[in-house]
Amino acid sequence: MNIFKKLVFLFKRPDVIVITGKGRACAAQAILQVLKPYLEKEKILIFESDLSKPKDSEKFSFLLKKSQLPILVVTHVGEIPADKDFFAGEREETSQIRKLAEVLPARGFLILNFDDETVREIENESLANSLTYGFQERADFQATDVNVNLSGTNFKMNYQGNIVPFWLKNLFGKEQIYSVLTAICLGVVKNINLVEVSQTLGDYQSLPGKMRLIKGIKNSSILDDSESATAFSMIEALEILGKIKTEGRKIAVLGDVLGIGKYTIEAHETIGERVAKVSDLLFTVGQRAKFIAQGAKNKGMPGQKIFQFDKIEQAKKVLQNEIKKDDLILIDGSKEMKMAEIVEEIKA
Repeated sequence: MNIFKKLVFLFKRPDVIVITGKGRACAAQAILQVLKPYLEKEKILIFESDLSKPKDSEKFSFLLKKSQLPILVVTHVGEIPADKDFFAGEREETSQIRKLAEVLPARGFLILNFDDETVREIENESLANSLTYGFQERADFQATDVNVNLSGTNFKMNYQGNIVPFWLKNLFGKEQIYSVLTAICLGVVKNINLVEVSQTLGDYQSLPGKMRLIKGIKNSSILDDSESATAFSMIEALEILGKIKTEGRKIAVLGDVLGIGKYTIEAHETIGERVAKVSDLLFTVGQRAKFIAQGAKNKGMPGQKIFQFDKIEQAKKVLQNEIKKDDLILIDGSKEMKMAEIVEEIKA
């Protein structure tokens, strides 16, 4: 920021919201959805950052300290497990976040993912008001009673004894629920009625490739999780595939999961074991994903139900021919695998 921009900022003193952590992209979308009706009337600046650039901390420190209402939102830094409501990341990953928390004024708000122990600890670094969200009982904003069907996800949100239902149309997964919880926290900070927040999120769409349900060819449905993948997120996506009731078959189309390291083979085989429990057909793309196929075979999935490909182009054509009415198709894989190309090929 140059001197002129700083002077303009000091004159207007807008509210400043800084969103960071691995879930920042989805959280920013949900927060924008809730605050959209107020952005023209009020002075609000919203930033989404991984704080990786050297000057980020300096810039955001200035903005937060001088803002009329400074808010720091910290999503998860650890990987979200499908079967647990508690987890943790590496403390080193929060060093820049903790610096911002330290300079956050007492008039400000710190919004933290309670389920991520590494994030929860940041509360100790700040004098600001803190609000936490998650699935655990001690979170200020607790999500409970999660149910999924072919239309989306519904859950209940408990805050200070108030229970409000929320509906996420065509959206699935813990990260989507966490994102909505951050938006609910922002709504409370901005004195927006919880019922109004719930209604505003009724048509929330989130980001492409982030556990969104879209229409496919031949009256099929696509569970699009093609934007990115970890071993944890792919297992959760498979669990959701298993829970959704549908008239047709369930098809898992999975690409390589990159960045696992020395446990690559074991992780992919574990994913394959989950596939065998929830899917009727398996398509794999990539060299690592062949171990997904092996894991599925080890758990009894017939070989004729498994299709393996090295490249996207090969998989697209075979999958397109295989799809039938009412099929539910999960497409997942690391961003580098370009699984979104398959989504483009088979979407309605």
